[in-house]
Amino acid sequence: METLAHHQPAPMQIIRDRRGLILGRIEQQASNGKLVARNARGLVVGTFDPREGTTRDSRGLIVARGDILAALLIR
Repeated sequence: METLAHHQPAPMQIIRDRRGLILGRIEQQASNGKLVARNARGLVVGTFDPREGTTRDSRGLIVARGDILAALLIR
């Protein structure tokens, strides 16, 4: 008997400005636990690796220790 794999959607947080406009979203990757920030157009603006405790920009350069993904969405 075959069983179907159930895929849970990745946890996602929508980031909005004061007027309620969507700036982007932050998603958790199920495979490695990293957080990925995407702007309103869906382009990756940065990642946060909780194991390393570092935030990287879209080019992969470390921009901070700690999670500053929401700040990357407003610059």
